[in-house]
Amino acid sequence: MTASIGQEREATEFDRATAVRPLGDGRYGGEILDGWGALPGPNGGYLAAILVRALEHELAPGGERQLRSLAVHYLRPSRPGPVELEVAVVRAGRRFSTARVSAFQEGKQSMTALAAFSARDLPAAGTWSPALPEVAPAPAREADRLGPADYDRESDAWIAPTPEMPPIVSRVKIAPRLGGTPFSGRELAAGEAVETGGWIELPTPRPIDAAYVALLTDVWWPPSLEPLSEPAIAPTIDLTIHLRADLPPAGLPDQPVLGRFRTTAAVNGTMEEDGELFLPDGTLLAQSRQLALLAPLG
Repeated sequence: MTASIGQEREATEFDRATAVRPLGDGRYGGEILDGWGALPGPNGGYLAAILVRALEHELAPGGERQLRSLAVHYLRPSRPGPVELEVAVVRAGRRFSTARVSAFQEGKQSMTALAAFSARDLPAAGTWSPALPEVAPAPAREADRLGPADYDRESDAWIAPTPEMPPIVSRVKIAPRLGGTPFSGRELAAGEAVETGGWIELPTPRPIDAAYVALLTDVWWPPSLEPLSEPAIAPTIDLTIHLRADLPPAGLPDQPVLGRFRTTAAVNGTMEEDGELFLPDGTLLAQSRQLALLAPLG
């Protein structure tokens, strides 16, 4: 039997949840697992990670190219269960290759995306990037988890999931460092943006690869939830991910990642969210932007 892509190493929970198997002619089979989302369904970053698995196998099976850009449109809600992926190379160039990937469940298309892969060691005419936010360092991997009532944003601790939190929160370890709490009803000043974020890592150590980066861009709660006083849903309409750091074929060493997420406008039932992911040494790992619904619950 052909091994599933994403399980070449000793598989972690994340590897098993995002693995795909080749079916031939650019087609791949996978499984969307339960518990990797929130209302109303699977998390957009988690779904994007599954797409990344198929794209990498089709365009860079030996790691000779790196994913640089992924733009996903979520056409209809995905559900836990089998998913079939179809990858088509649009253009294969000397520096960049472009591919389209589509996902289907029960015969209906649920996602479509365009991806750009670059050759490695591209020449650079200049280099600059945003600074790492000034926040407390990441907790140690073995640090305790504290409940929200006892959690201190300056302490060496991860926050413990509660039954009220979305299921996906239990799949990662998070240490909030920026912004407030969801549904606090905080009144915003005119023109004020709302921001949230903190340190993120998986419970089991694993290298940082493109699929994991895709998850990280959407795993945090939306900053737009802070000014609300009643529960709401924020399903993603589209998500664009730009991978800025160089990722070796085997991935970067396991380490926490700092996510900073910002929303400037919530109008006409939608909101945008801009994200930045940083390594502890200040390296810009990725940037993201998404448009999502912002709708009352029920």
